[in-house]
Amino acid sequence: MRHHRELFENVRKRTGMYVVPETYEMVAAFVFGYDCACEGGLLAGFREWLVLRLDGGANLAWPGLVLDVAFPRSKDRASRELSRSAKAQRHAIDTLFTLIDEFDSVRAERDGLKDIYVRYDRWQAEQAARPV
Repeated sequence: MRHHRELFENVRKRTGMYVVPETYEMVAAFVFGYDCACEGGLLAGFREWLVLRLDGGANLAWPGLVLDVAFPRSKDRASRELSRSAKAQRHAIDTLFTLIDEFDSVRAERDGLKDIYVRYDRWQAEQAARPV
């Protein structure tokens, strides 16, 4: 399952060879499609890992969570930053692949995926117990 690392590194370095236009949305769609081709096994736990990392955003899919990591001070999920410049698009794309690499490392640890899901379940329970 680790052959995706080489592919994703190529997409990161030569984005225009794989997706047109070279936008975060297109790259996220490419990654999503690749994950679907792997029957969802590649990114299993990625969303939950991102929610734990951000301590929030459980109502979002992973593409939105990645933008929250890339642009932590943005109030509108980074749409203004992404629409303004190719540099912001590049930053979001690089952030996505950096996060996938980090996630892969965590998941590769002994019981890595299980630990992510257990921690996420505990986090959800804590959130539900908080007064509104």
